[in-house]
Amino acid sequence: MKFTYSILLVLSILLTQCKKQEKVVITGSETMHSMILLVSNNFMKEYTNYSIDVRGGGSGEGISELINGVTDIALSSRELTEAEFEKLNRNQTLESLVVAYDGAAFIVHPNNPIDNITLEQASDIFTGKIKNWKEVGGLDKPIQVVVRDSYSGTAHYIKEHVVRQLDLGQSHYFKNKQNDYSKEANVLINNEEIIDFVNKNPDSIAYMGMGIAHFKSKLKLLKYSRTKEEEPVLPTIENIIQRKYKLSRALKLFYKSDKAGNKVDEFVKYILSEPGQKGVLQSGYLRSTLPEVEVKAK
Repeated sequence: MKFTYSILLVLSILLTQCKKQEKVVITGSETMHSMILLVSNNFMKEYTNYSIDVRGGGSGEGISELINGVTDIALSSRELTEAEFEKLNRNQTLESLVVAYDGAAFIVHPNNPIDNITLEQASDIFTGKIKNWKEVGGLDKPIQVVVRDSYSGTAHYIKEHVVRQLDLGQSHYFKNKQNDYSKEANVLINNEEIIDFVNKNPDSIAYMGMGIAHFKSKLKLLKYSRTKEEEPVLPTIENIIQRKYKLSRALKLFYKSDKAGNKVDEFVKYILSEPGQKGVLQSGYLRSTLPEVEVKAK
């Protein structure tokens, strides 16, 4: 009798736990994907009544899914467009949260002798104006340009800040605002495809978030400077903290406060907590909050 009662009690507890488990769907930025996976796995170990489903697709995909109400949280490495903001904030319920900072990195094959790249060189390469590595001090080889698809926040960021030269000032941007990626560029969907392509094609160049480039590949990260006069520096956490690396941007979560509920609130609180921000650092990105300091009584 006691044995039967024990089995029924265990089954009752298990069923109760299953019923209470809530699913949080997170969609968007490929740059943020591995970071959110790591943080989510740590979150689920501590909060066993929640299940996190992390999906990619790019910043545009995440924002579109949030607009259509099929994801709880959108991940984005770019700002919202005016149209996106209007659709998401019709009832003043849009919440925006910076959870990390990233450096967009230019990557090449390890055997490529090029170590540095300037903004204008990168602009000319990705528009197709420069077609051979010898034009930037490399080997006499045609450059294979690799870009992300239109859903990518990183693609949007690089197009505006580098290809259209926004980071050189408004006069440069006005002159180059019609610039676009070369029609001959290889358009790939995610970072895994990019890493595989560049590994197999020694004459290629691409871009991606520095966290993924550092931790997920053995590719060469180029030192970057806006002008020839500036010192070229690598995309690292230290250089972003010291404001030396100029291609840095905020990584954000977007969600609707009227649709979120406790499940989203709990995840948001966690990613901003000390354990959550340690996960951000472990993924190779700069945390968005200051570390907690323990004050010892004298």
